[in-house]
Order: sequence, then C-alpha cells, then structure tokens
Amino acid sequence: MRDPGPTMPENDPPATRWVMLAIVSAGFIAMTINWFDISTGFPAIGKEFDKPIPDVAFLISVFVAAYGILHIPGGLLATKWGLRRTLALGLAIEAAGSLLSATSTSFAQLVLWRAVAGVGASVFAAVGIAAVSIWFRDHQHALALGISSAAFSVGTALGLYAFADLTDATSWRTSIVIGGVLCLVVAAVSALFFRVPRDAGPLAGAHLTRAGLQQALFNKDIWLYGLAFFGAYGSYLGASQLISGYGDDRHIPGDQVGAAAFLIGIAGVPGSIAAGWLADRYLSPRTLFAAGAVLEAVALACIPLSGPHTFWIPAFGVGFMFNFVFAVWQTVPGGMKGLAPENIGTAIGLMLTISAVGGFVLPWAFGHIVDGPGYAAAWTFLAAVSAVTVAFCLFTRSGSRSLATAPGPAGGPAPDAGRGTSFLRDSSPAAADELGA
Repeated sequence: MRDPGPTMPENDPPATRWVMLAIVSAGFIAMTINWFDISTGFPAIGKEFDKPIPDVAFLISVFVAAYGILHIPGGLLATKWGLRRTLALGLAIEAAGSLLSATSTSFAQLVLWRAVAGVGASVFAAVGIAAVSIWFRDHQHALALGISSAAFSVGTALGLYAFADLTDATSWRTSIVIGGVLCLVVAAVSALFFRVPRDAGPLAGAHLTRAGLQQALFNKDIWLYGLAFFGAYGSYLGASQLISGYGDDRHIPGDQVGAAAFLIGIAGVPGSIAAGWLADRYLSPRTLFAAGAVLEAVALACIPLSGPHTFWIPAFGVGFMFNFVFAVWQTVPGGMKGLAPENIGTAIGLMLTISAVGGFVLPWAFGHIVDGPGYAAAWTFLAAVSAVTVAFCLFTRSGSRSLATAPGPAGGPAPDAGRGTSFLRDSSPAAADELGA
C-alpha cells in the first residue's frame, strides 16, 4: 500500500539527492569489491596456509554468514544513530576486516577477519537501500534504487576481475589492503558529506520504540516479500558461484565458461536500471517482481539445455533478471503505508535476512542434488524454487502505483499526488511523540 501523504525533501536543491545517490553507490561498489576480491587470492592463500581450495572457499561462506544475519541490527542502529553515522560505520568495519585480513598469520585468523568484514557489509547494505529511498520518490525512486543496485554489480565485477589482475601483479595481501583502503576512503566520504533531507529530523537519529519495531518487524507484507525473494536470491547466489564448475564439468570451452561467469555478474547493471525505469513509469512493483522472478527461473532451467556456444545466454539471463527483480524488490518498504522513514532500514534488513536463508540453503541443496540425480536436476530444482516462492508476493496488498489523492494547499490535489512511489509520510504530533523526537 502507498502512503497518501508524502513529505519530500523540497527544501534541498534538486542536485543534492543525486550527490547522495553517488555517495551511497560508491559505498556499494566498495562493499562488494571487499566481498569478492579475496577469491582472487585463493590459490596463493591455499598454498600459504596449506589448505585445499574447498577449505579456502570457506572464506566466502563465513563472509556471507555474517552478512546474512546482521541486517536487522544494522537497521536498528540507523534508527537510533541516524543514517549517516551508520553508513560510515558499516563501511569502516568492513574496511577494518579487510585490512586486518592482510595481517593474518594463520587461516583461523583470516576466517575471523573475513567474518568481521561481513558484519560491516551487513550493516551497510540495508541502510544503504534506505539512504537512497529517503531522497527519491515519484518517477525516480525505483530508478535510483536500480542505479545503486547496478553499483553492487559493478563492485562484484571489479572485485572478481580487476582485482584478479592486481593480485597477479602484487600479492593477495596487497590486493585486499588496496580494497580495504578504498572502503575506508568511501566510509570517510559518507561520514563527511552524506546527509538526510532537511526537515527530516528522525532520520538523523530517533528513539527506538515498540511501535517502530512493530512497523518494521511485524508487517505482513515485509515477511511475504522476504519469502517471495527466497528462491530467486538463493538461486542466483548458487548459480553465480557454481556455473564455472558446471561448465568445466561439461568440458565447455574455457572462454565460454569465463564469459558466462562474467556475464552472470555484470548483466545486473542493465537489469537493475531497466527495472527502475519500468517500475517508475508503467507497472506496479508487484507485477514486475513476479514477472522477473519467473523469467529468472526460466533462465535457470535453460542452463543445462544450452550448448557450448550458447552457454553464456542463460547466464546473462540469470544475472539480468536477478538484478531486475532485486531493484524492484528494494522499493517495497519505501512505498508502504504506515512505515515511518526512519524504520525503512530495519524493514529492509528483515527482508534481506529472510531472503538470505535461501543463500545458504539452496547452494547446499544444489550440491547434494548434483551428487545424486546430477546437474540437470539441480538446475531444475533452483528454477522450480524460484518460480514457486515468488507466489508469496501474490498475498500482499495491492502493488498499484496509484496514490490516494492527498489534499493540496488549497484543499485540491497535492501537486504530485497519484504519481510514482512515495515513502515519506506527513509528520504529526502523535508520530513525533511516538519516536521521542
């Protein structure tokens, strides 16, 4: 449901919100570089610590584990301390984890510091989405979130490919130090230059209240959208990590496997922006979300049907449609009636936490199915789960883009009523008392 009484950052110059979007997007790039750059050093790390590659790959798993469980606390921190400080804190913690990883003298230490980095990324992720939402509305809310989601894909590609060359030219320790320094620089920029809209006092920090927690954590639609993304989210994480091994197992030419692995990540850039453009202009978020998740399932089902020279096509489809769906999905809390803007981060944190369970369960199940019926059945399983779980969104309230007409200054329609995605509600004395603002 859409909030019929939005309050916008009208006292800010129009260019300000684009500057804020650029800061948050830089944060997503730095966050994902420091997520994936460690994988470029796996062979050297395995040799140094005498560990086989499957054991070294645990460094990704421990990061994802920490990333998946701390979204809600990150949202609560944003409510209490404000968006600016929480954005900077998340990136600073991730930077510290990366820099300390380079000092590791044992594999156990490296695992510990990778978990710390995952904690920082978890804090930043949900808050970063909220930080974009509070600056944008109308035709640009979904587009802005699409751009920030594209930044996630850019960071992934840089971490996996640009940093691979950097690791080859230097060492794995030097590579992750550079990533950590970059993350620290963006944290400092966020602390110094990011701000919330004028006249949005609670967004700079507010008291945690029972009513606020109920808004964010006991909203039926938040839970349903979290469950609806369970399959698409987990299937993408599994596919992006496992498609190279599958290609090698099928003896597909190395250049085709490399192209598929690259495209499943970078295809998210056009996918995210296309989703934002469409969501702001033509269709409801629920319709786009459901259609995108089904198309991701179709692409997953086509992977075992592809040939040596068409292997890249379904990989591109999976990457494009996952990020298409993700960009639309992020707009949901910002458009919900009755969800105060300072609680958007916590609501997004809950959605991410629910969906992240799929990131653990589905790759694990995929591996077990491969050991039994084989790869074809495993890819079909991921496709089926993606298509089935999206049905949860059908039980949410209407995803229509239309807003109820809010009274304007002279009792007529509000200037922007009936357009796009709105998220900031009118302040009221009751709301202020509830927040302790």
